[in-house]
Amino acid sequence: MTFGATVMMVLASGSMVLGQGSNSPDSKAAGSSQRLEAAPSSSQKPALSTATADWYSPLKNIPLGPGKLNIGFDLRTRYEFSDNFDVRRYGTEKNDDLLLLRTRLSLDYKFNDQAHVFVEVQDARYWLSDLDRDLWPVNCPFYDALDLRQAFAEWKKIGDTPFGFKAGRQSISYADNRVFGPGEWGNVGRYWWDAAKVYYQSDPVQVDLLYGQRVTSEPISFNNEHFPYEMFGAYAQFKKLSWDKFSLKPDLFYLVQYDDHGNLVGESGPGDQQTHSVGFYFESRYGQHWDFSGTLAGQLGQYGQDDIRAYGANIKAGYTFDCPGSPRIGAEFSYASGDDDPDDGVHETFDGIFGAVDLYYYGSMNVLPWMNLEDYQVTFSVKPWKSLTLRLDHHLYRLAESEDAWYWSSGKPARQDPTGDSGSDLGQELNLVAQWQANKNLQLFTGYGHLFTGDFIRNTPGSDRDADWFFFQGTYRF
Repeated sequence: MTFGATVMMVLASGSMVLGQGSNSPDSKAAGSSQRLEAAPSSSQKPALSTATADWYSPLKNIPLGPGKLNIGFDLRTRYEFSDNFDVRRYGTEKNDDLLLLRTRLSLDYKFNDQAHVFVEVQDARYWLSDLDRDLWPVNCPFYDALDLRQAFAEWKKIGDTPFGFKAGRQSISYADNRVFGPGEWGNVGRYWWDAAKVYYQSDPVQVDLLYGQRVTSEPISFNNEHFPYEMFGAYAQFKKLSWDKFSLKPDLFYLVQYDDHGNLVGESGPGDQQTHSVGFYFESRYGQHWDFSGTLAGQLGQYGQDDIRAYGANIKAGYTFDCPGSPRIGAEFSYASGDDDPDDGVHETFDGIFGAVDLYYYGSMNVLPWMNLEDYQVTFSVKPWKSLTLRLDHHLYRLAESEDAWYWSSGKPARQDPTGDSGSDLGQELNLVAQWQANKNLQLFTGYGHLFTGDFIRNTPGSDRDADWFFFQGTYRF
């Protein structure tokens, strides 16, 4: 029996038993810490109630059988202009226009606060671009005709116990999405999972046990195939701890990517992949002004016939001033190990785990992921008024190992000098973004990015010209 068939059986059985769930108050579910560029979808962020009924109020809390039905809608359109790069590579020596449209419709049937069945369909399309859809027989980042994005059953605190489950097609995100995130910036979305999650919830900790297969996005066919690997592991989220002015919220994780097809080629030959990633994430505050967060992850296992020894880290700190506009200044450093010897039988390039690469962690232009990287970042943000946020970021990029590749956001090498003679200075990126929450349903978002090339790009074959990017996006959801 295929995993997809198993999922459908779980959903069918789940919808029969969920109505027996407890009526105890809902607890805080695992979720993502959303950042400036990626507001939650309608399934994650229900519309707020107001004194005056919204036009879509009849679509909420519809009595139906033993529960209530909520209908959600999310429409997002974005225009992008890029010069000397596109989603596939740097150095195109031309510019391109891109108009994106993504539409989502969701049905959330709630038996009570603890049990529900959720279904979401998505349609993603694009126009104007010179990039032909035939370039991506599967996993086109811009186009996926009407398809099933999510279909899961979830039951929290079954029978007033601390145990619960979530099974079916779903997006999975934790903390800041750096280790595990859906990749929402992309028009189609980077990670869709056919997955099962069993979790234990108590006052001090929630522990999730996960198993899943990543869904392959097929532009014109139903998404029923999977990437050739399996994911399983555990993620623990601890309650925020406080001492005087200091607070700390830690997470621990252990995740495995397993591929037994035997066709992954390492330095010593082909074989299987077993990547074991273990680490932690934390976020903390000191008083009302200082904020800190960070991630540390190590990787061991097997890649082909090579041993894996890799690690990645991120640390950031910021200070928010107590004055009009709440200006914040911050500094951040991200590191991902690279491989300095292509012949020693050790795979040392950190692979970013299952994190969202299309956020602005490593620059808004999305020209590199969390692989063979040193990213030194300074940032400044201000809110001229409550609904408007302005942000300025500056990134200084270096290769962690000059003999290893500059990897593109797809994870594939963009350029490499195995001798290391081209240096490790990759370049710098400047980003300016503005986000306006016009009302609770409408969000407008715009930004500009410029990539200043460094010695590595200038010393390797191909274009060495700077690159530019501009976008304007509007999102309406309820």
